[in-house]
Amino acid sequence: MNKEKVLILGKTPLPIGGVTVHVDRLLFHLKQNNILFDFVELIPSNFFSILKFFFAAKSVHLHTSNVYIRFIFSFLCKCFSKRFDYTLHGDLNRYKSKFKNYLDFLTIKFSYRPILLNSKSYFKALSINSNAELISSFLPPNLDNEVLDYQIFSTIVDLKARFFRVFCTNAFNLAYDKDSVEIYGIFDLIDSFVVLPDFLLVVSDPSGAYSRYINENNIAIGNNVYFISVPHSFYRVIELSDVCIRNTSTDGDSLSVKESLYLNKFTFCTDVVSRPVGCILYSRGSFLELVIGFDFTNRIRVDTTKLFEIQKIIQIYTI
Repeated sequence: MNKEKVLILGKTPLPIGGVTVHVDRLLFHLKQNNILFDFVELIPSNFFSILKFFFAAKSVHLHTSNVYIRFIFSFLCKCFSKRFDYTLHGDLNRYKSKFKNYLDFLTIKFSYRPILLNSKSYFKALSINSNAELISSFLPPNLDNEVLDYQIFSTIVDLKARFFRVFCTNAFNLAYDKDSVEIYGIFDLIDSFVVLPDFLLVVSDPSGAYSRYINENNIAIGNNVYFISVPHSFYRVIELSDVCIRNTSTDGDSLSVKESLYLNKFTFCTDVVSRPVGCILYSRGSFLELVIGFDFTNRIRVDTTKLFEIQKIIQIYTI
């Protein structure tokens, strides 16, 4: 432990999700750039290690989707005069619960430097804390960690030969927003692909939550929808696809969107938050209207260097 090192608290895969993948890549790039830090996995079995490192640390940076954990650490850091930074992986004021939204606003107020991932959340945060900063959460992958089981790879390759275009989408878990709308829009897409028999939809479902729900409720899906319901690299799935869809009702700074643009794929996104240059935007519920008659020969080229800000991110973890 070294007081001059920032203490990073978060989770790495498994499970696979936007936050855990970001943390995994962050640690890789910090090491590549010789940045000194302490990292403790934010899991219950590490409770005493977390306390030990926390009380020894001068500065803490937190990555978690749990609103209560965010607030508790921000409050503790304020009580013990420690610098607290955190990255909000999501959209500010996204909860149905006013209490949860209030805790998030308090967390921003207590933070030394809250990091926001989309402009809508950033301007809200800036009105509470003038140190709020807007960055991109995307970091290029460590390709050694991007693994796709050979059987899954072979299945997608075989299916590609049978369909005109391959679309992919992903969902960390089966979840609903503050208006009780399914966040990732997977069921909407399944319904849409019923009338798109020449197109294949590959659904990345690493938690298996959607597959379980579909099986338990006897929901019929077409033969042009393929679920991957085990942990895997979605980056490798995007590589095999023509189009990546982000059909969400709310969002932060989606990792899969940046990965899709980085791989120069068509990237279809709902317009619920600000999206990067190169995304093809549509209103939630109008996916079919967009895709029918879409000109797949008109590819938008993106300057991939503008998708990530490695040096800016590294500076955040340098005391």
